[in-house]
Amino acid sequence: MSTVTYIFLATLFYVANPDIKENLYSYQVQFGNMEQCEQFFDEFGDKLLNGVVNHGTQKYNTQIGVEYLSCAKVQMDLTKSTQPTILDQKVMYKASE
Repeated sequence: MSTVTYIFLATLFYVANPDIKENLYSYQVQFGNMEQCEQFFDEFGDKLLNGVVNHGTQKYNTQIGVEYLSCAKVQMDLTKSTQPTILDQKVMYKASE
């Protein structure tokens, strides 16, 4: 069963080796439209970014940084454990270079 929804998409990098990157998708936090996703980020963005760093550091067992975080319109197949297809996205945070 395929569905279209809006989620957060974050690209993380390993602080010790910034060339290694990982993508995280907020499967548990979904929105009905792009505006709801943007409003959530506007209200809770600092907590969200801290949570992503903490989660990534625990998941990958190394210090993680956030390269960017976006609100993304995605198509997901709920019957398969595949990554979602990104249909559109709006970057909400990007690390300064």
